[in-house]
Amino acid sequence: MGKYIIRRLLMVIPTLWGVFTILFILAFMMPGDPLRAVLGEEYNRLDPEVIEATRERMGLNDPFHVRYLKFLEQMLRFDLGESQVHEESVSAIIGYRFPRTAQLMIGAMVVAVLIGLPAGIVAAERQYSWVDHWLMVVALIGVSMPVFWSALLAQLVLTQEPLAVFPVAGYEEGSVRHMMLPSLVLGAYYSATLARVTRSSMLEVKTQPYVTTARAKGLRYRVILTRHQLRNALIPVITVIALDIGGLLGGAIVTETVFNWPGLGRAIVPAIMRRDTPVILGILIFGAFLYIAINLITDLAYVLINPRIRYE
Repeated sequence: MGKYIIRRLLMVIPTLWGVFTILFILAFMMPGDPLRAVLGEEYNRLDPEVIEATRERMGLNDPFHVRYLKFLEQMLRFDLGESQVHEESVSAIIGYRFPRTAQLMIGAMVVAVLIGLPAGIVAAERQYSWVDHWLMVVALIGVSMPVFWSALLAQLVLTQEPLAVFPVAGYEEGSVRHMMLPSLVLGAYYSATLARVTRSSMLEVKTQPYVTTARAKGLRYRVILTRHQLRNALIPVITVIALDIGGLLGGAIVTETVFNWPGLGRAIVPAIMRRDTPVILGILIFGAFLYIAINLITDLAYVLINPRIRYE
């Protein structure tokens, strides 16, 4: 296990380097003048000498390879730079915003697991019944509906009279009441995929010889379902959950914008509009690192779920 972890960590280094390079190239190729985007209306009021001096100070006149080497040097020092608009370190922005995004992601994942996992199990156990067809149709609708559309529908239906159950938007110091609706919207989207994968995995395990043997022994239905079927069907389910956690970062950007949730999404959208490159790169790099870390943890979790898996 220890050697496997070391090998995976060594594999992460070139992966991160590739991600850093691609993100930097995309940021470098963004259209428009970054200085004009940062200064806004002040750009036309400043003297050309001041503008040129500011451009030189920000390193915008440097060629691509110089800026790229400076960027890599910052990454080696774990320095994400400073916002060009707010003059605040990107690490401080992420440190303030990410706990709020994590709160929303955890709430959404809880909703996805509580809805998707039981729905997939019931659909597999009632295969080809009306319950199975109904659940899969609902899952298909759920996975086909964009998050922003379901968020707007939820605001229209669940925040207005007579069903004024949740507040329309806001954070209110992370209160559970304000968190429930965005978590429900984001979690319902990913629960659809989780339900379909759980159903397929349960049906595959259901026909295995060890399940047939357990039935022949006369074991109780609950024991067969939980210890033999569900546990062996969890590997692809856990993989999907790990991928969904990475996807939640992207979905949270839309959800936070609709519900005015002060997370990373509410930071990166204005940064893109203002061409605040350090903030854009910092949040994307942090997201990539988080995604890789989650996948490593998922690989290690396979051993706990299925003892037959061993990493040599």
